[in-house]
Amino acid sequence: MTGEIIGLVVKPNSMLAEETARRVVDALEKNGLGVLVEEKSAGYGFLERYPKFNLEDNPPKWIIVVGGDGTLLRTFQSLCRSDVVVMGVRAGRRGFLLDVEPYEIEDRIRDFIQGKYRIYRYTRLDVRVGSKKLPCTLNDAVVIGKMAKVIRLNVFRDGERIYSIDGDGLIVSTTVGSTAYNLSAGGPIIDPGLDAVSLVPMNPVQIQLRPVVLPASSKIRIELRPASNEAWLILDGQYTMDVYEGDIIDIEKSPTPAVMARFKWWENYYERVFARILSYW
Repeated sequence: MTGEIIGLVVKPNSMLAEETARRVVDALEKNGLGVLVEEKSAGYGFLERYPKFNLEDNPPKWIIVVGGDGTLLRTFQSLCRSDVVVMGVRAGRRGFLLDVEPYEIEDRIRDFIQGKYRIYRYTRLDVRVGSKKLPCTLNDAVVIGKMAKVIRLNVFRDGERIYSIDGDGLIVSTTVGSTAYNLSAGGPIIDPGLDAVSLVPMNPVQIQLRPVVLPASSKIRIELRPASNEAWLILDGQYTMDVYEGDIIDIEKSPTPAVMARFKWWENYYERVFARILSYW
């Protein structure tokens, strides 16, 4: 990889991210690698001298993300090419999805350069409202009523109805997203060895409704029934769209996975879950 160009995406307006990004840049340059900076990450003065790139149009083959889970999700939402390899460096309060800690930056970048990592490909979701295609989703697609008003949904899997829900809404989560909003709403932690999606009704009037786990290959349709209040469709907490009575939301497995370089990510997954999420405050 020596002589290659590495893209850098940095969480904005964060002293910790700025300090961490400086260390990343120093380590890259010491190892003979060039640096490209994502346009939206160029607000830090020390990054101004580097050439810029756009995630949607011309991303480099390798990208390092410095920040928290939101920064990583934003990156993948804009990054539609499946051949780009992303390495995550944690510079946030939680950052569950980013496995490199600041104290190990130099060692992990050396491993990255030498190819001492494992590639993981994570299922993403393609989401449409009618004929409109929305950004790819790595964690979850959430339909939730505006202003805490009840919405009315019909939910189908491969053409067969699963739910009719009157309540706050529905979370459709990937395996990766199972430890995010899905978990907070009472959904299951899905083992990373499974390729699945979970459906979690949020505060349904029909109290017998429970979460359902489906194969990731399932085609899910959500209909806003007559007399439903207005709702938001929120993708990965990054993209929001208004949806209304009569709208149809189609969700299915994307052909373009999110690709990440991991180092010791799965050595003890559940220890990480309990340490980083379930013990979090």
